[in-house]
Amino acid sequence: MLTQEQVARFHADGFVKGGRVLSDDEVDELRAEMERVIAERERAEQPQPVLLSNLGTDERPIWQIVNIWQASKPFARLTGNQRITEELAQLMGAKELRIWHDQIQYKPAEQGGLLHWHQDAPLWPILAPMTQVTAWVALDDVDESNGCMSMVRGSHTWGDRIDYLHSIRDNPVLPQTYDGKPVEVVLRPVAKGEVHYHHSLTWHGSHGNTSNRPRRAIALHVMGEDTRYVASGEHVMKRFVTVPDGELMTDDAFPVVLSRA
Repeated sequence: MLTQEQVARFHADGFVKGGRVLSDDEVDELRAEMERVIAERERAEQPQPVLLSNLGTDERPIWQIVNIWQASKPFARLTGNQRITEELAQLMGAKELRIWHDQIQYKPAEQGGLLHWHQDAPLWPILAPMTQVTAWVALDDVDESNGCMSMVRGSHTWGDRIDYLHSIRDNPVLPQTYDGKPVEVVLRPVAKGEVHYHHSLTWHGSHGNTSNRPRRAIALHVMGEDTRYVASGEHVMKRFVTVPDGELMTDDAFPVVLSRA
């Protein structure tokens, strides 16, 4: 479990680093599975993730995989990792957690491109309220040279600002202030096998991989028992939702990963 100081830091900053949650053997297994799923993306006889695409260019790719847990048993086990789910519940004050989706972003050595400043929750308009939290698990040592995340301290308290962030997509350098508030950008290096947590409204992004090392990680996005469906929104996962508009997200496509009596 996280310490009370870590929980307080999360609520103040919108992010906090946890500890080590995977052994070296578990990391090696997940790396191999990631490579297998990418290599077998054209094979109809193999279970496939919901989405597998290149967010970058052919020269500077960023491989994105959504719901690799549906294509890989080791990644399915990871969604229920007890330490991760207990700590997520601790940060959210939740009694039940469901996996919203997972997402891999893989920046190959010397060619993985940048990921622009964004917030997660506004990109998920079929969910309300915007209280989701992400567990970001590093499968490599991730630092400034190979494209670690940067986050803006306290930005999760500023509400939905995705339109503003989209308006500055071509400028990776944020202003010193926003709406009278200081913009403090914090680099978030994470060691292999460690977990980092962030709120779904926290401003974050990552620069390119200029090192000779890959940058592989998986984000586990979870929702609490109070999350409801907003039918007017659009998202790739919408086709799996079966509950009526305004009802709790209890679909089997989003399985429970933690439940407390």
